Amino acid sequence: MADNAWNCSAFNKMFDTGNNPFVKMMSEMNMPFGESMKQMAAQSLESSEKWASRAFEMNEKATEWAKDTPLASIFETQRSFARQIFDSSAALTRQIWQLEPKAEEAATESSN
Repeated sequence: MADNAWNCSAFNKMFDTGNNPFVKMMSEMNMPFGESMKQMAAQSLESSEKWASRAFEMNEKATEWAKDTPLASIFETQRSFARQIFDSSAALTRQIWQLEPKAEEAATESSN
């Protein structure tokens, strides 16, 4: 996962249950529902990642006609920007719900 605005130390401190008594209190109050909600968030995130990946692939196929034109760089920039926004949003969701990245993503990141 690329560096993004959600990986800053201030954000981590704010959502760290050890440092923030409000977050700790809320997590203890919601403990019975917490695990099922966390599972639901993980499944939703996984599904969203699959659909986003397919959408990016479809967009790339739909704009193949422009690969030798000046529009190619515009389409690639749009796609790259959308991918960065989506990856940043997914990272934020993982951090808030304290979800671990999928094993294949962790393996890809460690090889880079």
